[in-house]
Amino acid sequence: MCFVLNLTQLTIWGDMKSYPLAAVIILIAFAVPTNVIAGQSGSPEYTRANRMYVEGKYSDALRAFQQLLTRHSGDIAIGDVHARLGDCYFQLHDYRNALNAYRTAIGSQNNSQKPATQYWIGFCVLLLGNNKEAVVEFLKIPDLYPSSGMWVGTAYYWAGMASERMGQRVQAADYYRKAAGNGKSTQGQYALKRADAVHQGENK
Repeated sequence: MCFVLNLTQLTIWGDMKSYPLAAVIILIAFAVPTNVIAGQSGSPEYTRANRMYVEGKYSDALRAFQQLLTRHSGDIAIGDVHARLGDCYFQLHDYRNALNAYRTAIGSQNNSQKPATQYWIGFCVLLLGNNKEAVVEFLKIPDLYPSSGMWVGTAYYWAGMASERMGQRVQAADYYRKAAGNGKSTQGQYALKRADAVHQGENK
């Protein structure tokens, strides 16, 4: 289990600054959203655009993926392209366009890809400041994809964080406990500590 947090969000999301740095670090599993495996689609143009993304040339990659949409052919999975557009927008901190791209992508993806994309939908909503909607989006993962492994615990954790931001401490503690699973992993132990802290705050 891991709680996915983009490194750039440490400076964007003000609430995180109040938490001990060591505690925040254990939440970081990946530095970038990666919905699509490089080379998954068979187009040389797609591979070239994907390479730009991997090299951190997000604006160039964005334009390249947009061009792919205008001349879509059967050797490119359209869901892959929209997901990569979402990734580019996300890295450029354009969370509204990232959200739109991820929502388009998920309609064309296979079931194995959807949990990750649904996570980034929830996170974009969270970063746009809509905590209530973020909870709804994160909870779609355990509801629709209960066998998606780490994504379930990840979704519960951030649903807890969004609930806590709304002042719904009982709900937040419940989601943190669900995120913890058996509580044996480092991330699970941290989620339990968050649940206890929220519960104690409720009882003061």
